[in-house]
Parts: sequence; structure tokens; C-alpha cells
Amino acid sequence: MLDVRQLWRGLHGVPQLLLVQPDQLGYDLAYALALLPLVVAGIVFFLQDSILLFAISFLAGIVCLLALQLARLTFGLPAWIGFKATHPLVASMLIACFFSPRTPAWVAASLVILFVVIDTVLWPQLQRVMLHPALIVFGILFIIQRELGVGFVNPFDGRHLEDPLVLWYKLQIVIDPVKLYVGNVPGPIGVTSAGAVLIGVIYLWYTRKISLGVIAGFLCGVAAVALAIRSDLGFQLASGPSLFLAGYVAADRRRVLLSERFTFVFGLVAGGVTMILRWYGEGQQAAWQGFLLVSAVVTVILRVQVMLRHRARAGRPTSVRTLSVESREPDPHRLWAPVRPQVRQPVMAASPVTTAYSRGSAARPVRSFETQSDSNDLVRQMRNAATRSRPLGGLDASPLLLVPALLIFNPLGLWLTWSSPSIGRTARLLLSAASVLWYLGVAGLAFALTHR
Repeated sequence: MLDVRQLWRGLHGVPQLLLVQPDQLGYDLAYALALLPLVVAGIVFFLQDSILLFAISFLAGIVCLLALQLARLTFGLPAWIGFKATHPLVASMLIACFFSPRTPAWVAASLVILFVVIDTVLWPQLQRVMLHPALIVFGILFIIQRELGVGFVNPFDGRHLEDPLVLWYKLQIVIDPVKLYVGNVPGPIGVTSAGAVLIGVIYLWYTRKISLGVIAGFLCGVAAVALAIRSDLGFQLASGPSLFLAGYVAADRRRVLLSERFTFVFGLVAGGVTMILRWYGEGQQAAWQGFLLVSAVVTVILRVQVMLRHRARAGRPTSVRTLSVESREPDPHRLWAPVRPQVRQPVMAASPVTTAYSRGSAARPVRSFETQSDSNDLVRQMRNAATRSRPLGGLDASPLLLVPALLIFNPLGLWLTWSSPSIGRTARLLLSAASVLWYLGVAGLAFALTHR
């Protein structure tokens, strides 16, 4: 009964947490809520194609999440794994929103896994890097779509059409900005509607998870160049993919390394470069290309600053602190002052009574890292104890058999999972459920490809 009351109180506190105190939300939960309008709009517009791509991407995110959990249980991953990284499930939806409706399922799953690996394993090791890994993944997606001939389709009749910016460049046709805002145009499945993207960006700004200077600067840069070339201002600003890249990707406070006074300049330059690339016919791809170029330049500048600071510190001579020595005679009052006895603190006796926060009254053995010793030795012993706390003793399998079990859940991997005594029952059930979902997803993909 007490658990039901606590659950009821927690449910009552959800609206207050989401709307009144949104700054207490974590980045992953805030981004998940902000991606909901995009997913709903994509399903409404593109129906079966978007459902298949979202499902495949989400299954790929589940595989990445369980693979990371298994790697932590078995191999003991370092502490920097996943530092400031997007959650695999949120990352899967973030990448899936930029897919074309004609994107093959294997491309979608591969790019989601690639983004999770880069963002979780590679990027946390880099310092002073303002280049979002999603921009690199979108670049690879652009190359694959161009090689496979994958384009955009009209969300209502399914006809193959170019995106509005390419039509504006080739035919000098300006589409109604209201249609761009609603989503009655070809585009990616999740960011076709600029209105849905704007709702998510407003919520992210309300939760203080994105930098407003980057978004404002980007829009001002696009508007300035659009007015200079005498283009329709509403048409250039009502691009859903551009607003998505500016708000969800480039303005993420975890990635922005500039101060607030420089974020507007960063967005302004990115908006100007984006509009110049549009003028030369890049279309919807101009936004990620502009952010990629400006982010790379800013990263190089930040790295050069760090190198110059290190050189300046290395070349600076170490200053020797001088102490003044008194050569006069000592003060007689201080010389004959009585010496104060050292006050000893009372010894605290350990009570045998178990307190409310203690886990048990039985005396536990003292571990090697709980004794008083050097701080570095203490940290080293704690790390050794943490890495040896979950041994791989019950798993009589080589890493060559265990790695496929972490990536693709097959019968051999499930047998190794259930035969390992170091994995708990809850983890085994979760892995088995993920394996069933994986096979169902593969069967659904095969059915969809064979019955087109």
C-alpha cells in the first residue's frame, strides 16, 4: 500500500516537474520529450515508411544500450565511456528524424550504431572539440543517399520530388512558408514540419538545455544574407531541417565550448555560410555543411589556444617565493610567554547499536583500500577492487565468441549469457527479451522488403 501511495505522489509530481521545474530534468529526458512532436508528425505524414525507420532505429539503439551494459558487466569499461554522451535510445531517434522516407533499413541501423559508438566511445576522449558527431553521421548519410539515389517524396501522394530549397535554386519557385511550417513538402521524416521542430526547440530552451545565442545568431545570419540577395525571408527561415540542426544539434549546451558572448557570433557565421551554400544549390544539406565547417574552424582555434597556453606555461620561469627573515632581537614578551598545552580531542567510541542508515550489525572485514595510506595508492586500490568485483570466471568462452554476443543476439550469445554466473537474473531476462525483439524486427523487415 505504501508503494502505491508513493507511485501516486510521483505521478502527481510529473506535471510540476515537466512544466514548472523543467530545469531539474536531465538532458536525455528533456531531449526525449522534445523529440516526441517530431516523431508524431513523421508518423502522421509518412505512415508506414516512418514507422519502419523509427522502429529499426529504436531497435538498433536497444542493441547498443544492451551491448554497453554487457561490456560494463564483463570487461569493466573505463569511466570515460559515455561521458557527456547522448543516451543510445535518444540518439537513435535523433538520427532517425533526419532520414529520408526511402532510406534502406540497413542504412538506418548502421548509422545509428555508428553514431552511438562515436558519441559514446571516441568523443569523450577528445578535449576542446566543438564538432558534434551527428554532423559527421549526416555527412555519411548524404554520401550514401547520393550513391543509392535515395531522395525525398511528397508526404501525401508519395511522388518523388526535390526538396524546396533545390526547387528554389533550379526553378526559382518559392513555396508558401505556411506549407513549410505545416509540413506539406518533401523532406526528412521527422523534421519536415518546421512547426513541430519549433515546439521541441522551445521546450529545450525552456528546460535550459540549449543555447539561445546559437539559434538567434543562426536565424539572423540566414535573414541577413536572404535580404542581401533579395530572397523571400519567410521561405528561407521556415526550413525544418535547418532549425532542427541549429536547435537540437549545434545548440546543445554539453557541446558548446564558447562563452555566451561568442555563441551568437558562432550562429551568425553558421547562418551566413548556410545561406551562401544554398545560393550555390546545396538545398537542405547546406545547414549541416555550414555547421560542420564553422564547428571545425572553431575547434581548430580552441586547440591552438590550448597549445599556446601550454607553451606559455612551459616557457615561463618558476618564481621562487622569498621569506623575510627578522634579524632583530626577539620580543621578550613572546619569549617568556607561557606555552599553551595541546588540547586533546575526546576519543569517539564506536557504538555497537545499529543505526537507521547502517546496512547490518555484523562486523564486516576491512578491505585493503579502507586503510590509511597514500591517496594515490587508495585510488589505485579502489580501481582494482572495482574491476575485480565482477569477474568473468563462470564464462568459459573466448572473446571471439563473446564479441558477437554483445553486438548481435544469437542463440550462442544467449547460451553464454545464461551460463554465466556473474550476470544476474534481471539482466538475463532483459537480454532474452531484447533477443526476441531483435528477431521480430528482422522478421518484420524481411516481410516488408518482400511484400512491397
